[in-house]
Amino acid sequence: MTKTKGPRGAGDILPPASELLTELEDTARVLFDRFGYRRIETPIFEHTEVFQRAVGETSEVVLEKQMYTFNDARGRSFSLRPEATGGIARAVVEHNLAKSEALPLRLSLMGWMFRYERPQKGRTRQFHQIDAEVIGSAEPTIDAELIVLASQFFDAIGLAPRLHLNSMGDSADRERYFPVLREAIGDRSEDMCDDCHVRLKNNPLRVFDCKVPGCRKILRGDDIPPITEFLCEECRTHYAAVQETLEAVGVAWIDDPHLVRGFDYYTRTVFEFDLEGFGARSVVCGGGRYDGLVELLGGPPTPAAGFAVGTEPVMVALREARKADARGPDVFVAWMTGLASVAMATALDLRKAELRVVVSDAPRSLKAQLRSADRLGAQRVVILGPDEVSKRVATVRDMASSEQREVALDRLSEELS
Repeated sequence: MTKTKGPRGAGDILPPASELLTELEDTARVLFDRFGYRRIETPIFEHTEVFQRAVGETSEVVLEKQMYTFNDARGRSFSLRPEATGGIARAVVEHNLAKSEALPLRLSLMGWMFRYERPQKGRTRQFHQIDAEVIGSAEPTIDAELIVLASQFFDAIGLAPRLHLNSMGDSADRERYFPVLREAIGDRSEDMCDDCHVRLKNNPLRVFDCKVPGCRKILRGDDIPPITEFLCEECRTHYAAVQETLEAVGVAWIDDPHLVRGFDYYTRTVFEFDLEGFGARSVVCGGGRYDGLVELLGGPPTPAAGFAVGTEPVMVALREARKADARGPDVFVAWMTGLASVAMATALDLRKAELRVVVSDAPRSLKAQLRSADRLGAQRVVILGPDEVSKRVATVRDMASSEQREVALDRLSEELS
């Protein structure tokens, strides 16, 4: 019989990778709680128009037909979420949260997103994101707060990505900039990719997000002016205030005038965290301000900002940095025939001391049980045999040194915790 396989680009998350995912989620939950970000859950699919409006017709998700879209039994079009912000903004509008809750709303979401694109290292078709959003404040302090929150997340897990920062201005700034950009590119547009031709027509600023080397070379020439030269005074002041706040709290950044984000809803501040030397998938977090999105989805004019951490590239980077995936149990309990109840009771006592404990499933030979403990990566083995139990002790074996000692059962939790 042919072996069944999972869908390409939607891999299973197996131990120890699943344990690393739990670690990242737990780290984020602690920080979200400290910063006052409350959990929100939205469906993994929405009416297709939610995402079409949110990410924009010139985004790669729409342009390259990356959404997983289907019709239900009544012929209505739905799509699996390609990102979290659109669904969160829709929920804010539908439930009128901007009026019923104190502003600004600080919200967080962790979950699975879906895009049909070529799977590669750190990028899959089903992928996990850690998302933070602030709805209802136009203040530059919010932009800075989000960046600080993301920065502290990376500090907590032991990564040091570089922060890239820019301002995309507002709609009026871009209207002034677009004809200048088109003119500066001139005839060289013929050497750019087909996607950039569409972008130049519909949203020229998006050409800076192109990853094609030939396009990037043209766009980063000295004769191509950046958007920052066309910011209005209000946007310029906003951007300066974000930078001043980051400097005051000790967060370093790289001023990147060519940085834009891949969705059309972004305005003013945009930022990315990337890992140097990590190749094409170096960006591990991106975000910025999107002051027009809530209104675009039918709500009142409501400023907002947010970010998303790409969990898969972060996990790849952490595995490479740590050079070891295993996170074995603190204790493995080995036991002999007739001592199952003693082994289970001992394990329960150790777990009450917040130790991670695995109990052997059967009274195999001690050699076989030690082999199982080694394969699990256990730090220590508690051995329970007839002689030990009669003396109300356990033999504790350190797996790294192979040293053994006897410990009284009633002091076992204290000794091992």
